[in-house]
Formats: sequence, C-alpha cells, structure tokens
Amino acid sequence: MNITLAITVFMGYWIVVEYLNRSGWLEKRNISAYGPVLMIRTEKGLNLLKKVASYQKFWILLGNLGIPAVFAGMIFMFVLIVLMDYALLTSPPPPSDMTSPRNALLIPGVNQYIPLVWGLIGLIVTLIVHEFSHAISALAENIRVKSLGVLFAIVPIGGFAEPDEEGLMKESKRSTRLRVFSSGVISNFITAAAAFSVFFYLLGFISPSIAVIKSESPELKVGDVVVEINGLPVKTADDISKATGDGREIVLKLKDGREVRLEGVTGVRVVGVLDGYPAREAGIKEGWIITSVDGMRVRTLNDFLSAMKGKKAGETVEIEVYDGSEFRRMSVELKESDGRAIMGVQVEEYFAGVAFSYYYAGNILSTLKSIPSMLLNPAGWLFIISMPIIFFNSFSPPITSFFTSEFGSWIFYALNIFYWIGWINFYVGLFNCLPALPLDGGRVFYDIMEKFGGRKRAEIATKVFSFVIFGSIILSIVIPNMPR
Repeated sequence: MNITLAITVFMGYWIVVEYLNRSGWLEKRNISAYGPVLMIRTEKGLNLLKKVASYQKFWILLGNLGIPAVFAGMIFMFVLIVLMDYALLTSPPPPSDMTSPRNALLIPGVNQYIPLVWGLIGLIVTLIVHEFSHAISALAENIRVKSLGVLFAIVPIGGFAEPDEEGLMKESKRSTRLRVFSSGVISNFITAAAAFSVFFYLLGFISPSIAVIKSESPELKVGDVVVEINGLPVKTADDISKATGDGREIVLKLKDGREVRLEGVTGVRVVGVLDGYPAREAGIKEGWIITSVDGMRVRTLNDFLSAMKGKKAGETVEIEVYDGSEFRRMSVELKESDGRAIMGVQVEEYFAGVAFSYYYAGNILSTLKSIPSMLLNPAGWLFIISMPIIFFNSFSPPITSFFTSEFGSWIFYALNIFYWIGWINFYVGLFNCLPALPLDGGRVFYDIMEKFGGRKRAEIATKVFSFVIFGSIILSIVIPNMPR
C-alpha cells in the first residue's frame, strides 16, 4: 500500500513537471527539467563562492593534488571493472538481493542497503561538495560560473554549479581544465576522510551491551537489554558468568523494568561438528551443550574461549556436556588447525535458551575500529567499497540495543550521519574517476589523450572506455538475473 501511494505521488509530481515544462512556465523562471528532476538555478551565493575562491593558491594546490588522485582511482576502478567482467563471464552469480537491479542504483530508499534518511543526508552532502568544488576551482582559475542551484525531485536531492563551459573548454589551459575536473573528486575524498575520522573517533564512546540476540523464551525479544542477573548488575561477559552461579533458575532484570525467570542449562551449544576432527570421533552431536572444560565451568561463550586458550595439539581435555536429557563426561584429544588446538566444534552461546549480543557487537566494533589499518592493502579498499552490503549498514534498531553509551542515543545518530557522508563521498569520488564520459575521470582521460594522441584518437579511446565501463555495469545487472 505504501509503495503504491509512493508511486502514485511520484507519477503525479512528474505529470505536473511535464505540464509546467511544456507550457514554458519553468523556462521563464530559469528552471530546467530532466525527466522528473528539476534544476532550479540562482545567482545567489555566487559572491560567497567568489570569496572562498579568492584563496587561489590553496585551490590550485588542491586541483594539482586531485590530478594524481583521479589517475590512481581510475586505475583501481578500471581494474575492478575488468575483474568483475571476468567473474561475471566465468562464474555468473545466482540472482540475489546483492545482484538486484534496484541495488545497482545509489539511491537511498531504493537501494535496500542504503537507508533513506542517512543515505539522503550523505548523498546531498556529497553532491554539494562535488559540484561546489568544481565551481570554486573554476572561479579560482578566473573562469566564470553562470549559476548555482538545487536538484529537486519531490525533495531536494543535491546541488550543482554551472561553470562557463566555453570559457573552460576553449579559452583555458589544459592544466587549468585538469585541475577543475579533478577538484570534485579530491574534495569528495577529503570529505570522506574527514567524516570517517569523526566516525572512528565516535566509535570510542560506545561499547557492547548485554542484549538478547536470540531467545527460546516468548517473554524475551531481540534487543531486550539485560541490566541485572540474579540481582547483580551485568555489563560484561565476566559479569554474566559471575552472576549466573551454578543454579538452574536465573532471574533477568531488563532495562524496561521487567523481570524474566529462566530455567535450564547454561553453556555453549554445539551448532556444527567438523569432519576429521576429534569431536566427531568422540561422538559429540549437534545440539549438545558444553557446560565445562577441564573442570572450568562454562556459562558463556567467553568462558569457553578462556578455557580453550593456551591448549596444545595432542592434549586431552575433559568436557562435560548436556545431551538434552542427561549430563555426560567425555575426553577429547585436541588437533592442530591453523596454529591452534581445537576439538572441531562450532559453538554459540546458550544461556538457558538465550543468546546475548555482546560477542556479536564486539566483533562489529573491533572490525569497524580496524578499518584504518586495512587500508594498507588493496583488500582493505575493496572492503570499504562493499562494506554496507557485506558487513555493516548502520546503527539502527535492533543493532543500537546491542551497544551502550553514556552519551545517550544521539551518538548513534551522529555515527550514522558521518558513516554515510564518508562512504558515499568515497564511493562517488572513486566512481567519478572512471575514464568514461560524462564522469570527471572521462574528461581528464580525454584531455590527456588529446595531448599525446590528438583529438581523433582521444575521442575514439574515450568512447571505447565509456562503452566498456557502462556496458560492464549493465552486464552486472543483466547476467545474474538472466533465466537459467
């Protein structure tokens, strides 16, 4: 019903835009329509940009830094396109959410991985930074800017600037053009670096909470935050272990004031038994609960990891398990794997039928904090490009309940804003580096090719690269969704 209403409103808006455009009403007010998107122009604000552009040395330096940044991004993204084509043609992926046509578009709310509000904020900031940087750079190079404006499609979706194309393309030097073309990309990269820096700084003000991530009890739902167990405050995994004791009855006090009584075994539940490892040979089954290792009581996943820490391959451990009806004692000889001694089980926390989020939240937090160190190799850059799809989307419910902060809920709003400003600026900056017109990278590529090979060769080379790049993007949508 909501989708139908949204489509109806959008189509009604588009019909009105088409009517106003055909009647000449928009043209009289210096407004252009490109489909449903309006370009609303104004000369207001130009004086402010001229003042900003008066720091000519800074903007010329910024443009000079942008040129190598565009070429670095151009090589990186084109190699990525080629590798994507190879993967599509040799091992076509099956249809999935990741390969859905809607997710090929960087449109908040349409792309299911980009949340509407945070994504829209990030996109608007990105477009304003990109377009205004071109305008300021042009003004700093003494090239006239005709107007500024807002891109509008029911709601404002960005800003733009219109430099004098004739003055830029025919009357300026090649070095000037390259600086103006590159200024948008380098400004996006700088904005991304600044936003991500704030994001990583703010991560230091949140920590994992003790919240329910899975429960067999109908009284508990995902996101319920536990503040006390058996009358003792809990904030860490060690607190859970100490508060639980050895009894079978456990009383949880929730943040919302409710008390929930649980009865059952606590430990780690076996969710997988690996072939060729001692656990399989010892007869351990999926669904069993490990309650102790070498006499050390296991109440949480953290307890299990602590009990296994320091064990050596060939060492025999005595474990206690609950098989659903009775407790058993078993001996398991550990086997080496990747430098660790393991029994060959995959486990999850089982707290009388409840799993807590602290371990999951801790993994999210530690991975996010480690991103700056990932940038030392190309895999780290690939991780950032795909991060909203494969790893982390935003601090939104119920994820927010898995974390706590003494600064309150506003910290999560700030994290989301800076995360999406950083990511969209980074992605748009990289995408604009591609050597395809009308992207900035295509204009830089054309200008350089023209210098070394002449206009005709530059036109042919740019057309070929544009065809390959945009054709590859279309193939990435079509091939996974072709009927098999």
